[in-house]
Amino acid sequence: MVNTLSTILRSGKGNEYLLSVKQELFSALEINARDPDSVVDTLVLSSLMNSYVEGSASAMGLCGQTVRNSLKQQDPDDLLQLNDEIIKEDKGKYLRKPLILAIDWHDVMYYGDPEADGVIGTQPRKGTHWACKYGSISMAAGKCSPTLVVASIIKGDGRLDHVRRLLEHVLGLGLKVKLLLLDGGYYSADVINYLNSAGIKFIMRMPNSGKINAGSDFLYTTNATHRSKDEQATFRVVAVNGVDRYGHSELFIFATNTDIKPNEIRKMFRKRWRIETSYRMINMFLPRSTSRIYSRRLYFYLAVLMCNIWAIIKHEEYDCHVYEVNDNQSNFTAGYLFHR
Repeated sequence: MVNTLSTILRSGKGNEYLLSVKQELFSALEINARDPDSVVDTLVLSSLMNSYVEGSASAMGLCGQTVRNSLKQQDPDDLLQLNDEIIKEDKGKYLRKPLILAIDWHDVMYYGDPEADGVIGTQPRKGTHWACKYGSISMAAGKCSPTLVVASIIKGDGRLDHVRRLLEHVLGLGLKVKLLLLDGGYYSADVINYLNSAGIKFIMRMPNSGKINAGSDFLYTTNATHRSKDEQATFRVVAVNGVDRYGHSELFIFATNTDIKPNEIRKMFRKRWRIETSYRMINMFLPRSTSRIYSRRLYFYLAVLMCNIWAIIKHEEYDCHVYEVNDNQSNFTAGYLFHR
């Protein structure tokens, strides 16, 4: 994995980025500590280094527990509000037109008390089947793909619950949706009926029942026995042959309410990889902690914010890819953070 700090500081925008991040965090957080500036520096450093907050605190001459106590007092939703303000500010720059968006969820695996707030069961991975889950919507086309909205998925949430919550948030920001791309995990009559009723155009992977052949293109209405006639979903089914990410032939089956040509549907859906790239980027900015209790949401929201600010600053020059950096550019050191 590319060292994010090295990449940013080697760019010509490193100073601008660090100044912007610190200013934004100071505006969003109320740090009640003897040296709030150093607490914010610790957060920024641990995010850029994808490292432990406690280690970064030590590098800043602080006690890790002091930093954790300061973070414990913060409301993670303040960072989401700050992200909203940043997105609104950029709406007039490159978010004016209707957007092609992708929606997905992301697990941050958890190893502490499974009864802790925000922790829910998930598929086993990395030695645990507990995680903090987050749903998000990102841009799937254009020069930049910031995470527009992120929200915790809480125990009892169904697919429709967080799809509705995320989309309502996007619309509340004054953004317009041209097309929504969803993976097969969202395939359900409830989600499809909601998108149809909301007037949202979508393309969604659907499971292969073995009864649909390549070239199929027809209107379909579900016939689930546990649903009334009014609760069934009607949509277009399109099946095209293609190649998966590993180069293997695969039959791709989509549910959609668009009139896009079959081959164009497949091409359009491939744009959804942007949200997976966004998650990899967020993981690169995600601070760590030896504490299994404090600030899980705050760290994740911070990573989203840090990633978005970097994407917005760099999107014109590097097409938003943090890892595309010219080695011949002027160097910048981390001394800005160690300002004392």
